[in-house]
Amino acid sequence: MIIPFDLHTHCTLSFDGKSSAEDMVDRAIKLGIKYYALTDHIDLGDFPDPDFDLEATVNGAKEQLPALQQKYAGDFTLLYGVELGQAVQDKELTEKLLSENDYDFVIGSTHNIRGHEDFYFLDYKEADVPELLRLYFEELLETAEWGRFDVMGHITYPLRYITGDCGIEADLTRFGGIIDRILQALIKNGKGIEINTSGLRQKYGRMFPDADIVKRYRELGGKILTIGSDAHCTDDLGKGIAEGIAAAREAGFTEIAVFRKRKPLFIGI
Repeated sequence: MIIPFDLHTHCTLSFDGKSSAEDMVDRAIKLGIKYYALTDHIDLGDFPDPDFDLEATVNGAKEQLPALQQKYAGDFTLLYGVELGQAVQDKELTEKLLSENDYDFVIGSTHNIRGHEDFYFLDYKEADVPELLRLYFEELLETAEWGRFDVMGHITYPLRYITGDCGIEADLTRFGGIIDRILQALIKNGKGIEINTSGLRQKYGRMFPDADIVKRYRELGGKILTIGSDAHCTDDLGKGIAEGIAAAREAGFTEIAVFRKRKPLFIGI
């Protein structure tokens, strides 16, 4: 299958990226990806990674991505993207970054809730998992209501570790009400969600979010859906996109959004 798009990927401009921007672009072209976004991490707020250099990441992307867009113009469409983590934990800095950089596409993600480290580092044998999830969804709601991004990233991110790594099944039905409020806030603000396929190649074995939430977003009137592999190296580029497209169709979507200058363009699936 031809991979038409991959709208969530990282290169070495991210602290955890393994391949250079040029190598990622070259691989995307070889895979036949028509719309490709590099969305390197800018994590804000509490507990930033000690290896994260905000200035180097922002300036590196500003220097490299427009140059790559120009170099490969006509071959395919490279989107100058960013993944903003914990944006509402430092709105002033977030607004500054958004005003000073000409992004095509902004993913709003939450990797850690206020007062806690990234979900990757938490000890779930000791943690109150339902309480962590309650706080997580409350912060997602705040983020959705703030709405200065284009799509909300990997909505069920904590399950990568809670269920995938630790084998703790989390009952999300108890959070159905607040999840609906998150989706409704996104729709009201003209924002989308993503199908993040990274979980398919991890222990979790599922997408973020699962099909039920994607379907619910559609039922509530949501129209903006993107799909991304969350690849951090060339080997993972495009992985799971076909499965993501199948899930989107099952949820009732006939188009997937890609972004130019923060405006959605819709591609038939």
